[in-house]
Amino acid sequence: MVSTPPSPTRIDPPLGLHPAKVDEKGRLKLPVQFASYLTALQATKVFVTCLDLTLKLPTLKVYTLPVWMANKDLMTNRAGAVGEQVLLCANLYGDLSEMDSAGRLLLPTTLRRRLGIENAQVWMEAHDGVFLVYSQQVLEEKCREAEEDLAAKIAYLRELGLK
Repeated sequence: MVSTPPSPTRIDPPLGLHPAKVDEKGRLKLPVQFASYLTALQATKVFVTCLDLTLKLPTLKVYTLPVWMANKDLMTNRAGAVGEQVLLCANLYGDLSEMDSAGRLLLPTTLRRRLGIENAQVWMEAHDGVFLVYSQQVLEEKCREAEEDLAAKIAYLRELGLK
């Protein structure tokens, strides 16, 4: 009798938007669900950066290392000069961080100052292996944009099968 190896357990990211705080020392205190997610993934070391600093609504991103390394590989080996330029910006503002025992991540100084999130409330959402961190101002603007013509957006999604 041949035994089959157990299939890997899927670890779902936290759902919804969650408030969080960046303290005066630049440490992002992760909501419990986010800290637990990183722990379950065995991914307490992360890469923190922003790929869209020059855009109207920049978003800080916290990447688990496997996701960041896949992005880095894409930019280095498959995207030519464009990838190299984006990677340069990501590395200029980004840095490795490790979650401490209190569930905090130290954010790169230049990045948090540029985004205006020192000693401030922020909002977080999670996708597979990536956390998005919004300043209050960015979140408010994203919500304004999302709510514009919301009924038409929902109707379109229902046509696609939204329940």
